Order: sequence, then structure tokens, then C-alpha cells
Amino acid sequence: MADFTKIFAGLAIVTLIATMGSCRRMEISTEQWQEIVQQNYLIDSVDKQHNWDLLKTRAIRIGVKLSDTTITHVQILDGNPYTTENVEILASRFYKKNTSVSPTFTVPAATTEFWAAAVNSQGKYYVMYIGDETSVIIGGPEVISTGVLNRPAYQTFTYLFEEDYPLPGDFDFNDVVLRVSQYAKSENILKLTVTLTAVGATKQLGAAIRLPQLNYSDVEKVTIDEGARFDEGYSTQRYYISNDEVLVEGRDGSAVINLFDDAHWCMNRDEKYGQVVRMYYNTRTYEVKNESATVPTISRTYNIYLREGLNAEFYQLSDIDPFIIASSNGLVVETHTYNYKYNEAIWHYTNGPGEEDDMVPWALLVPDGDFHYPVEGMFLGRYRDGESTGAYSRWGHSFGEWGRNHNKAQDWWLYENATKSQVY
Repeated sequence: MADFTKIFAGLAIVTLIATMGSCRRMEISTEQWQEIVQQNYLIDSVDKQHNWDLLKTRAIRIGVKLSDTTITHVQILDGNPYTTENVEILASRFYKKNTSVSPTFTVPAATTEFWAAAVNSQGKYYVMYIGDETSVIIGGPEVISTGVLNRPAYQTFTYLFEEDYPLPGDFDFNDVVLRVSQYAKSENILKLTVTLTAVGATKQLGAAIRLPQLNYSDVEKVTIDEGARFDEGYSTQRYYISNDEVLVEGRDGSAVINLFDDAHWCMNRDEKYGQVVRMYYNTRTYEVKNESATVPTISRTYNIYLREGLNAEFYQLSDIDPFIIASSNGLVVETHTYNYKYNEAIWHYTNGPGEEDDMVPWALLVPDGDFHYPVEGMFLGRYRDGESTGAYSRWGHSFGEWGRNHNKAQDWWLYENATKSQVY
């Protein structure tokens, strides 16, 4: 943790109350608060129109005209799986004969290549290049259906969290790293896979996923393929989410998936003297005894059964709201991505944006399931006083340029620095 974080915590920037239902109270003016955050954020001049969103929305109408009568799905891909590895499924719809589908889907803003695919009951793919078209029929001589198939996987996002909200942190964005994917297993079952990849913090951190498009009453039940929660068997009393049920009701009535109450314990169930061992997990390229370790990632796959009348196909990965839960100067707070920054899911801790909005995020969604996040203590990408530094600071493709102008360097996450020691 950077020294300035400790300094600000010591100055007691905010008076925080530990009881559920309390609000953040500021002992300094809004202007002072904004100045403190801006002086210590990665970027010295943040774009006032920024929403820190790397995605764009597209809609394509797709029909099928093939001799194969066993087509079960129509998909949109980001590449040709017969020539390219690691192709992702950006959208998928169940297919009925002599019909068409019109999926709306979100993709990285930098993505320019799209393919349509028809998939039969045996898993065979018929793929066709889309380009900029908004309507396409899969059929004819342009269809590719032979060769070695690199089976596509469902789109995966990486979520990066800082632990110190609302105080400035070290902004390496690796305090918790989650990889998340989602797809419709059937018309009434939404399948959500979550991988806890890294914990770059030394205090207890919980996590959950709010499903803003679903009410608690919209979900009949949730099961886990692995048969156990992330923190099944957790020996310490739960603190952040007292209810150990997988499905809990959010403050706004939404459905919330309870992931875990203690990230460290989930990654390494090591305890000493009755206390959970808290080290940096998977955020250093070397190990330091009692400080850092490389451990396997851990995953859970949730089957979310929707009530009758709801169709799982229409819920997108980009709509979900993963967040972490931490204790900050005595108050329990949630850290969400910028679009959901003031959406309290379980705890009440803020007065809403109002004039307190500092325009900067403590959590980021990166549309890449294999994103190389910064190592411990390394800025994600810093741009101050004309100098660009950090793990993603290549000129023309830097995080700092994107922060200053949301229309520039929208592909920054593809351009880590040549120095590989800066990313994990």
C-alpha cells in the first residue's frame, strides 16, 4: 500500500460509523474532498464525460438458410474458430426452424471483427463473416464449416478492485481480481462462472454479485456445480454477509449472489493462532515468506433458475454488478464499478453521488478474460505532469490517455508495457 494512503487514513478524512444503515459523513468540504482525490489519482486531468466503460453495444439480425435441419443455436463470435484460437461467444440464442434472432450484445469498443455462427445439435459450427452488416443470413458459399475447430468459449470479463474506497489507494487494481462469464444454459437457467484469481491486500475482503435486471423474487433457486460455496466450511463468524445463503436480497429488492466473506481464506485456507493468514496471493512474480505466495485460482459456477415467464437469453454479462466489501475506517463499504458506484447492494454507507462524485473509479471492468493485471504496487497506468508511467502506459495506447479523453486509447488493455515484470 502506498504511503500516501496511510497518511490520508491517519488524517481521518471522513468520520465513519460502523453500524449498518449509517451514511458517510465528511468532516471536510466537498471541494476539499474532490481535491484530495484528484491530487492522488492516477490521472491529473480526468475527462469530465468519462463513465469508465470499455464496451459498445451492437445489434445484428441473423437468419439461417442451411440444409442442416438440426441447428439449435445461433451465435455471434469475435473471430473465425476454424482459423483462430480463443474465439469468444459474444451472444447466443436458441434457434427454431424458419425464424431469425436479433441479439443485442456488448463488445470491447476496439473490436471490429464479427462472425455469425449456426451450431447444430452435435456441436458443429457453420460460420460466416459479418463485417459491419446489421442483418445477415447464414448460408451459401461464404459459410465455413470444415477444418480443425477451436471451440469458442463464452465471453469473459476481468473485474479489478481497489480496497480503500472512499480513500485514495495505491491504484494497482489487484486487491481483488475476478474473472466472470455468463450464458443461458436453457431458457430459464442462467449460468454464471466466477473465478477468484488474485488478492493483493492484507485485510479481509468479501465479494458478491448484484443482478440489477433481476428481482430477488425472479429467482427460484441457485445451485453450484461444484457443490459448495467459495467459503464453504469457513470457520470464522461471517462479517460482511451474515446470511450464508447463496442467494440474498439486495437493499433495492434485487437478486444478489453471495460469493464469499473472506477472499484470503478462499484462496488459501491457512490459519495461525486462530486467525486467517493474509498474504498477497498471485500479485507478485516472486514469493516472499509470510508476505506473498502463488496459489491456484478458484472457481464456482452458479445455476440461476428464473421464474416462469423470464428468458435467460436476454440477460447480458455487461449488466451484472460484481462488488467487493471492505472495512474502511470503521465503516463497511462496497466497491462497485463506476456505472454502479453508488448502488448500495447490501450495506448503506453513502449519501449518493450529488456533489461528492469524484469522477474516478475504484473498480474497473476489462473486457478480457486473460487480462494481465499489474503486480503488487505497480500503477495500472499513471499520467501526471506530462509523464506516462505504469503497467499500461504505452504512448498512443495508455490507460492515462483514455482517462484524459474517453474517446482515445480505448484499446489500452491490449498494450501492456514491454517490461513484463510490471504485470502478473
